[in-house]
Amino acid sequence: MGIEAERIAQLADELKIGFCGLSLAILPLADPRQPLMAIYRDLYEQTADSPLVIYRNDGTPHSAERLTDIFAKASATAGAGLGEDLLNFATMHGTARLGDAIQRAGLSDRTSPLLQFVRHFRNACAHGNRWHFQNGEPRQSAELRSIVLTAELHGSKAAGGTVGAGDYLDMLDDVAAHFRA
Repeated sequence: MGIEAERIAQLADELKIGFCGLSLAILPLADPRQPLMAIYRDLYEQTADSPLVIYRNDGTPHSAERLTDIFAKASATAGAGLGEDLLNFATMHGTARLGDAIQRAGLSDRTSPLLQFVRHFRNACAHGNRWHFQNGEPRQSAELRSIVLTAELHGSKAAGGTVGAGDYLDMLDDVAAHFRA
């Protein structure tokens, strides 16, 4: 299809890898039985009282909490809630990036049910994670495998609702395949 299409396919592949990595990372973060402090200490030579150092844009550190406090809070957070929030955020962010990349490359296609699905899903993710269908939307067929977008979905949750984590990965696979065809 061309270099822009390959860039979009590559972005879909990278978003999938990142999402799967995040999925794997959430489990030990939320499980107090995991030796995260020992791993962090060994990899980064930090002690339990060390602050988590995250840098601001200007290069200065933001170091408000100790590592052990962060790990304790994470393990006290219900695993499903922590995972659901982070995975839905990753889904929403990835979908917005992918939809924007398709639009910027001029590769939108109103005749493609998959790309129409991505367009509507991107809009939902960028606007409160709710489907927004008014004035006859969706006008064209918008589908991802067995998920068919209809006006009845208006106002309902998109990521973590109509579109589960596995569906998001299917979308990324299908978009990569579409742009490599």
